[in-house]
Amino acid sequence: MALQIIPLFVGPLTPTAIEAWLGLCKDGFAIYALTKTDKSPALDTTTKIHLTGTNMQEPLMAAWWSAGRSEFLKLTSWESFEKMIRSRFLPKGFKLMALRAFFVCSQGLRPFLEYVADLAEARNAAGHTAITPSVYKFQLLFHAHNMLVLCIMAIPDFDNLVALMAMQWDSLVAEGSARPSRAIASTQARSAPAVAARAPLSDAEKEQLTAAGACWRCRKTPKDPKWTPHIGRTCPGDEVQGILPGRDYVPLSAAPVKREVVGMALLALQDGEDQPDQTSPHPPYPDDDTSEDEQPVHRIAGGALTVGASAPRARLAIPAYDNWSDQE
Repeated sequence: MALQIIPLFVGPLTPTAIEAWLGLCKDGFAIYALTKTDKSPALDTTTKIHLTGTNMQEPLMAAWWSAGRSEFLKLTSWESFEKMIRSRFLPKGFKLMALRAFFVCSQGLRPFLEYVADLAEARNAAGHTAITPSVYKFQLLFHAHNMLVLCIMAIPDFDNLVALMAMQWDSLVAEGSARPSRAIASTQARSAPAVAARAPLSDAEKEQLTAAGACWRCRKTPKDPKWTPHIGRTCPGDEVQGILPGRDYVPLSAAPVKREVVGMALLALQDGEDQPDQTSPHPPYPDDDTSEDEQPVHRIAGGALTVGASAPRARLAIPAYDNWSDQE
């Protein structure tokens, strides 16, 4: 009999789900009263409360009903029991939270129907009296994707706004003017390398790596296979470990590359890039320049440089951390 009048409630314990179930309870009682025969028993308050309580199959609600059944059955009206359910399982201020969720909801790059579903859920929780049809339409339209808003506003008259916007959104996706976020996220996930999260080096570990002639960034030593001399900021990285190259890394190329200073930028040092030069006054770039009249590069603070007047080429100057004499 209970299953024929009101449905079971198995969750979830959200304002929208609870409000919907209580509405179904009211509808079930009203339909029973209109369709019952003369031989059918009338639903008094105690029977309604019994039916409602026994259909609470969600674990928390079932435990609450079982613990307070005797007190609930003493109530003089079903509406009093309904009020107790709301007080126990609906959070305080949930209508204000639902209003906030409604007005901050926007489509972004999500599929349009997903945006509509979230907007409708927030409106149902807040109540249709608080959010009128006009307010709902304005929110639905002006918080949609920018391209979709422009397409809809170009139409002089529209009645069924949801169906119209859904059709226009499908058209934009097909044309490539808009793309759901899932596609973008999956593309980025395929193309972006994973960056390994490692603990920072301690001072003792830095000293050990420096003594071994190793790199602070990839933490490889000259004994490792395919080792090339480098330090943290010129590190080639390691794709297997998810280590990105250092900020001053220059890939080796088959043809000689002319390097000139065209500017300077101050960048924040990343993991291992604060490793100082070891034995060479210059970072270990490959020497692809064999000009005999090449003059040495002199470095000063700030990154400026001076070269000989006849030097057609110059190495890239990197500010060092050692002390320079006034003659340099």
